[in-house]
Amino acid sequence: MSSPQPFFLDSAAGRVFALYFVPHGTPRGAILYLPPLAEEMNRCRALVAEQARTFAAAGYACLLLDYFGTGDSAGELSETTWDVWHADVLAAARWLEEKTKLPVSLWGCRLGALLATDVASRAPARFSHLVFWQPIMDGKIYLTQFLRLRVAFLMDRGLPAETTEQMRAQFTAGKSVVVSGYALPPGIANAMDKLRLPDIPGLSNCRIDWLENVSAPSKPLPPPSQKAIETLRQQGHQVNVQPFTSPPIWQLHERDEALDLLEKTTALFAEQI
Repeated sequence: MSSPQPFFLDSAAGRVFALYFVPHGTPRGAILYLPPLAEEMNRCRALVAEQARTFAAAGYACLLLDYFGTGDSAGELSETTWDVWHADVLAAARWLEEKTKLPVSLWGCRLGALLATDVASRAPARFSHLVFWQPIMDGKIYLTQFLRLRVAFLMDRGLPAETTEQMRAQFTAGKSVVVSGYALPPGIANAMDKLRLPDIPGLSNCRIDWLENVSAPSKPLPPPSQKAIETLRQQGHQVNVQPFTSPPIWQLHERDEALDLLEKTTALFAEQI
């Protein structure tokens, strides 16, 4: 198997880093990975690369993307916006389409799943297959959870307290808020606050492969996930639910195996061959 090919891609705000996993033989499909936010991105990197290698070995061209202001891409997180990330995804998809001459599936992890859905809704004829790893369904709830990390940080160090409402007021005023070392900009936070995955309009009939962590094989998905999935199905989307019991890698500070997640994701694409 050939080594992945790193390169920089020109996008709207600047150069973004991409890592291309070359498919074995004639490409059977093309997959673009959209990562999570902040430290979740770093925690998932090793497993994502392992999945990308597996995709490539099965004949799928796979491109991993760092949005502008994140990872090895140009810019700072504080300089970016949700629309800039949209442009990054479209530039990467265009590159992959030209490389393979095939339609692109969007594979999103956590916040990347919410972004993938929003991107697909704005280009409904272009992306008909979405793959979710532990998707964020409600951007407002997720943002509140993220901001609470700063609340806890300030409390632990005896610094003046801030509420999540006060932080949101800073975003409204056009200011970034530093959370766990990441300067979250208003152009990302304000967009997240308005997005709920099942309510994103304009999404064309899609196949959605939804992989979500459960504590045991017999356990159902949480009620909010079940409700979101039912809403998407009522809208005409084909939602294939795959619970997995691997560790929640996006939360772990040290690398761990997630064989169940890898095996179920790979099997989904093997069924399409």
